[in-house]
Amino acid sequence: MKENTRLRYHEIYPRIYRIILPLPGDKPGPVNAYIFTGKTVTLLDTGTLKTVHILEHALAQIGISFSDIDQIILTHGHIDHYGAARKIIEGSRGLVTVAAHEEDKSLIEHGMEVPRKQFIKYYQLMGVPLIFQVSFLLIRWLFSYMAENCRIDRFLSDGEKILMGDYEATVIATPGHTRGSISLYLEKEGILFPGDHILGHITPNAFVTLEADFDLPQRMSQVEFYDSLQKIEEISPRIVYPAHGEPIQNVGSTIAMFREQFSLRQKDILSILTRGEYTVYQIGRKLFPDISGKRLPLEIFLMVSEVYTHLQLLQKEDKVASYLDKGALYYKINNHKASALIYRAEKRGRISCSVYASAISCP
Repeated sequence: MKENTRLRYHEIYPRIYRIILPLPGDKPGPVNAYIFTGKTVTLLDTGTLKTVHILEHALAQIGISFSDIDQIILTHGHIDHYGAARKIIEGSRGLVTVAAHEEDKSLIEHGMEVPRKQFIKYYQLMGVPLIFQVSFLLIRWLFSYMAENCRIDRFLSDGEKILMGDYEATVIATPGHTRGSISLYLEKEGILFPGDHILGHITPNAFVTLEADFDLPQRMSQVEFYDSLQKIEEISPRIVYPAHGEPIQNVGSTIAMFREQFSLRQKDILSILTRGEYTVYQIGRKLFPDISGKRLPLEIFLMVSEVYTHLQLLQKEDKVASYLDKGALYYKINNHKASALIYRAEKRGRISCSVYASAISCP
């Protein structure tokens, strides 16, 4: 294995290199971009606009320039994964092809899932104080300095085969983290590249899926996330190279940990609701009492997504009910099913969790 710790790149498999690009904050940590050399030179994810020079330098050490890249494949539409794509396109004189799932088209090409008005309406329903609603818009503005939106030339579909370097990869649609998240699987080699769908050191956030036509999301991110995990379990990859953190040797145990944390999180939310009726924001502040500091607006943003996507499923299972009061949704315990779950959770003991920059992490 060739490795250069100073430039933070190394060859993970013949003609496939992992390039580690900085990202502000401790969690989820630096971004892993992967370059596949050979017949069809392919870059999998790009890092942010702010680290494009680091990416360019690392590629040069491998013997690749932006003009050598045939295609960029984006695992999903978050800025740390597509942010530098437009600069790479410019560096290739517009010849590189960008491929992603059509469901993340709006994020990658426009930077927003829904109009700003819809965005604010949703957070009002969540009971988020006005100061944080304003700060969310500021966050989106700051994010624009870390990414340039770019065109998508090719939409990838579930089950499609695509050449990456000298390897044939199968596209696996793995929605949940975003609506258009994809994983790439080298079946003959037993290697999976899941983007942010599977991370070894933190539990990925199944982000709420906002929609332009509805005040409240209809899609259930948590359900989609765990359905997607089941697809990964069924193929049972030999090794997983995620978009953040180190390779995962035993994906089954990682997925089992995700499921355990999911169950505990739901029980914690139900336990909070035994004490009263609360908005999503209020539940989140009780669930994550320690979040504070400079990153508070971002952590509130993530907290609301985490709590609401769990409440969607709890309400579908008839364990909680909601009602509208003064423009905000309030949630309450609905029936004896929830009480039984809470009792079993308290018998087992509680778990403390923290919220991070694109994920929720539990010890």
